[in-house]
Amino acid sequence: MSDAKTPRPWAISSLAIIGALALLKLVLHLVYNRWYGYHHDELYFLACGHHLAFGYVDHPPLTPFLARLADELFGQSLTGLRFFPALAGSAAVFLTGLLTRRLGGSPFAQALACVSMIIAPVYLRAGNVLAIPSFEPFYWVLCSYLVVRIIQEDKPRLWLVVGVVAGLGLMNKHTMLFWGLGLAAGLLLTPQRKLLKSPWPYAGGAVAFLLFLPNLIWQIQNGWPTLEFIRRLNEETMSGISALQFLLGQVLYLHPINAPIWIAGLVFFFTGSGKPYRVLGWLFITVLLLLVIAKSKIYYLAPAYPPLLAGGAIAIEHLAARRHWAWLRPAAFAVLTVMGALFVPVALPILTIGATDRYISALTFGKLDNVYELTGDLHGQFGWRERVEAIAQVYNRLTTEEKPSAIIFTAGYGIAGAVDYFGGAHGLPKAYSGTMTYYLWGPPPPGTRTVIAAGIHKEALAQSFATVENGVTVELENVNPGDSPFHVVVCREPRLPLDKAWPQVREW
Repeated sequence: MSDAKTPRPWAISSLAIIGALALLKLVLHLVYNRWYGYHHDELYFLACGHHLAFGYVDHPPLTPFLARLADELFGQSLTGLRFFPALAGSAAVFLTGLLTRRLGGSPFAQALACVSMIIAPVYLRAGNVLAIPSFEPFYWVLCSYLVVRIIQEDKPRLWLVVGVVAGLGLMNKHTMLFWGLGLAAGLLLTPQRKLLKSPWPYAGGAVAFLLFLPNLIWQIQNGWPTLEFIRRLNEETMSGISALQFLLGQVLYLHPINAPIWIAGLVFFFTGSGKPYRVLGWLFITVLLLLVIAKSKIYYLAPAYPPLLAGGAIAIEHLAARRHWAWLRPAAFAVLTVMGALFVPVALPILTIGATDRYISALTFGKLDNVYELTGDLHGQFGWRERVEAIAQVYNRLTTEEKPSAIIFTAGYGIAGAVDYFGGAHGLPKAYSGTMTYYLWGPPPPGTRTVIAAGIHKEALAQSFATVENGVTVELENVNPGDSPFHVVVCREPRLPLDKAWPQVREW
């Protein structure tokens, strides 16, 4: 095992290299993250940020807090809203380079690991919008880096820092718990179990728990809504994802050209110079098995890959040295660069949305039945201002007697978030919805008699109101199938008071 405390002659130059690559990723996002529009999840996080709490139905509080912070700092700016995700992605690239260095990788291996991170479609997509997965790789790779430092330097007090980072990771997404379970398995299954004889790992766990405790208390106070959300998500979405689809999805999401690197990285942690860090190999395997068993979404495993990319870059470096293949180093960068550029339009809004659909169809030789499987998140960035303008058109036709007591009820949290974010310029009141945490912000005031229903068909409302009339129907461009035409309906005289009917509209 290399002595990480011994200065290396290339230390400064390697830091400059990985710093430049991290900066490249940051610039890439700052250039392209404003080319389309707001994503429906971003509008929801902004709404949550204006209802600050220690928890929400479908996520912990950290991302809404960052959304609120960005909104306060930058106003209605896409680049401003997406600055923190871009910064987190850039930091994850830099930390992957540092981790590679800690594991004994030369500047070549460090740069290779960083480039493999940059070209991965899942990280490109996540770094370009404000989303919970945007921050996961940062927390996971930082914790892994600290564990390697603990192993190398015998500094058990660093477990307290691991606890802080893991606790913040839990306040970003509950799946940080999988990292902790993977770490526990890795320690128990390797000679590094000796670290568990010290009180510091448990102190670190206590720190993580204390940081997470406010969200846990919120869950108890609100009847464990996140557990209900996860149960419904598993029944309606994740249960349809087979183990084969999950595994094939890893190759696509991380980029097919990265597959040999991260597979080599997994082998690296069980052989040769990587064996002292087998804990990271077992960590990955444990998380993989847990997610396959849980039938999770494909991208849930994405934050676990940076250590494997680091180990794989070192394995390629060793292969080139052992076989005296001087050509392998420039060839590796050339292939990663060319193939990475080929996939960039899949993840970033470099082309128009129509051209992106056509590009992906060509890239998959027309074998992809539904291109929206890959571009749905991109199409989800269109039409929100147009929806709000349509709602405002209907709202402004109400009589002066109706307006003060009228409410806007939307079919999803994206429309509600758009109304709350853009509606002020049109004089619109705040929106209500039964989806996710919007449900907890209801019900509407007692005595409400006029409802503007947005994104809901007239037929679905006829039994709930005495009168239902079409307000406006607009065709939306570039949105996902099923999102256009967009209907706005005026409903009057609810047959059951809305505050009494509210439990029936909950959608978790």
